[in-house]
Amino acid sequence: MLTSKYSVAALASFVVLMTGTYAASAEDLKIGPNGEALSVEASPALTEKLPADLKGGTLKIVTDPSVPPYTFYQADGSTLTGSDVDLGNAIAAKLGVKVEWSTVKFPGIIAAIEAGRFDMAITSMGDTPAREQKVDFVDYSTDGNAIVVLKGNPLGIKTIADLCGKSTAVLQGSVMQGLVEKQNEKCAGNPINIQVFPDINQALLQVRTQRADATMYQYGVAAYIIKTSPDAANLEVLAFEQYGSGYNAMPFKKTSTALRDAVQAALTELKADGSYGKILTAWGMEANGLDTFTVNDGLRFNQPSN
Repeated sequence: MLTSKYSVAALASFVVLMTGTYAASAEDLKIGPNGEALSVEASPALTEKLPADLKGGTLKIVTDPSVPPYTFYQADGSTLTGSDVDLGNAIAAKLGVKVEWSTVKFPGIIAAIEAGRFDMAITSMGDTPAREQKVDFVDYSTDGNAIVVLKGNPLGIKTIADLCGKSTAVLQGSVMQGLVEKQNEKCAGNPINIQVFPDINQALLQVRTQRADATMYQYGVAAYIIKTSPDAANLEVLAFEQYGSGYNAMPFKKTSTALRDAVQAALTELKADGSYGKILTAWGMEANGLDTFTVNDGLRFNQPSN
């Protein structure tokens, strides 16, 4: 399994974690694993684009803290950190609002956004055509997915086709689940034993304890976990091929178009002033950056999902 800070995340279903206060003119933020300083200047013009109830108010952002380096807990087991957290804080600072972070397990996030429990989410969620039927997305970075196996790859898995006839653990409702299910349709009488879990840590545990032959997850996340968590040291991410590359995107309720557009504009300004690049670089994710932030562009990659 993973270290204790990730185990806490696996057990959390809904926890209000922290509230940050950001001044309307400027705010000094801390980004990256080393807490580098970042100063973000608020934009009064963007504040004016916000819905009336958010001007001078609090932006409620939800995430799943089990996907380092995007979002995870610090060693205290209660404070959020990661590139998505830094980016969410910078967006709030640019919009001149406070921010309140909460956590929900990944499979429940879209339903929580639809129900209006939160204003938006940042949780390395893929923008897919299926999900666009329920929520709107602002696309903010990219990532690909890779197969994770026991260290040394004892079964000699080379491609997703090699999962046929094997047991594969996947995250419920994820693009990776869609990719494995799509491959399963091609397995011709040698089906994949698909094991579905609500938390990626549980899926990784199945591989680590040899109750599953493989799992699939975002390459950057899997590589980070294996590199930094002693409990995942017996795992290996197969880097020679990635699948289902696509956007990481922030979901919004379909009726929240004003907020969606304000966040898109805030990202554009953060890109222009260098803050966006500094955040990605601080986490070693600069290769995942975008030049333009699109809305509901999931068809470009057409990833499968639930």
